[in-house]
Amino acid sequence: MDILNIAKELGGEDFSDMIEDDIREHIEDCGEPFTNEEFEELMQSPTGSDDDVMEDTEARTPSDWTLQKLASIFRQAQVLKDMIVEYDPSMERGIMVTREIMASLKPLQHLFDEAKKR
Repeated sequence: MDILNIAKELGGEDFSDMIEDDIREHIEDCGEPFTNEEFEELMQSPTGSDDDVMEDTEARTPSDWTLQKLASIFRQAQVLKDMIVEYDPSMERGIMVTREIMASLKPLQHLFDEAKKR
């Protein structure tokens, strides 16, 4: 695995003794990023109309939140997580930070999931 070789070359805290299972666990814990096909689909899907307003106002996607905007936020979050993993010499801290990023985005993920259903 190339990532494992890079980590061992970097050395330092938590990198020199890293094993492939650590990397796989980290990747699985971060959730699955959107594929290019999913992003293309999001960019081309309609965002709905005023006639499609849901009964539950809490579940309704605010008009400012389009699928494109939400997808852009998730792309940027993935870039940020990748940078943290790449730059942070402490693997443990990097994993903690990326998990917190994912946790903080859960409300937007729910909006995104609801908007996709429409």
